[in-house]
Amino acid sequence: MMDDVIAPATAEQLVAARSRARGLPAWPGPFPATLDEAYAVQAAASALWCETRGDTLAGVKVGRILGEQAITWGADRFIGPMFAGSVQSAQPGADAVLPVIAGGSAALECEIVMVLGQDAPAGRESLDPAALRAMVAACHIGIEVAGNPVADIGALGPLASVAAFGNNMGLLLGPAIPGWESLDLDALPCEAIIDGAVVGAGSGAKLPGGVWTALAFAFQAAADRGIALRRGALISTGAVTGVHVMAAGQSGLADFGALGSLPFVVRAA
Repeated sequence: MMDDVIAPATAEQLVAARSRARGLPAWPGPFPATLDEAYAVQAAASALWCETRGDTLAGVKVGRILGEQAITWGADRFIGPMFAGSVQSAQPGADAVLPVIAGGSAALECEIVMVLGQDAPAGRESLDPAALRAMVAACHIGIEVAGNPVADIGALGPLASVAAFGNNMGLLLGPAIPGWESLDLDALPCEAIIDGAVVGAGSGAKLPGGVWTALAFAFQAAADRGIALRRGALISTGAVTGVHVMAAGQSGLADFGALGSLPFVVRAA
C-alpha cells in the first residue's frame, strides 16, 4: 500500500493545482503502483478538496478501464468524485461554460446521469435489475468534463485517472428524461459535436452491460471504498459517444435527439 505520507503529499499537489487552475506537466510525486494505491490518493485528494474549498460530494462518475489494463487491474471501470461546486444545470437557450485547466487535460463525455431516490446500499451487495431501477428517482442527459490539472493524463493510464480526482472536472446536468422508467436507456442515441464537426456518436450500448451495469458498479465500488452515496446523489454512468479531447476557445453540442441538446463553450478555469 502506498505510504501514508506519500498519498497525502501527492494529494496536496493535485488539490493545489486544481485550486489555482494550474497545469502540471508531469505526475506530482511517486506514481501509484496498484488500484488500491490510486484510490488512496483519490480519497486523500477528495477529503482535502472538500476541507479546504468548503465543497461536498455530489456523487460519482463512472469511467472506463480498457483492454489489457482491465485485465491487469481486474476491473473494466472505476469511480471518481463529483463535487457539488463543479455541478451546473443546463439553462434553456444558453451555452454552458465548460471549464478546463490550461496546461492540463480536458475531454468531453456525453452521459446518462442518474439521480438516486434513496441511499445506496452500504454493503457490497448485488441488486437485480428491478431493485436497481427502484433506487433511481430520475435520469438526465448530461456532459461530464473529464478534466485534470495533469497534462496528457490519458497517456499515463487508468491509475493516474483514478488517483487524480477520477479525472473529473465538472458535470453539466441537462433536462430530465421523461418516462425513463419505460425506456431502454441503452438505446438512446447521442452525437458529440465540437466546432461544428461530429466527433463521436453512440449510445449506452457502447458501455459493457450498459448504463445499469455502470450504476451497479458504482454502488459496489463506493461500498468498497467507504464512500456514502445518499439520496439525491448523482451517478454519471459513462461516455456513450467516446472521450473527445477539447480545449479552451472551442464550442460544441451534445445532441441527444428528441431528448434535447446541450450546447457549450470551453473556457480556461
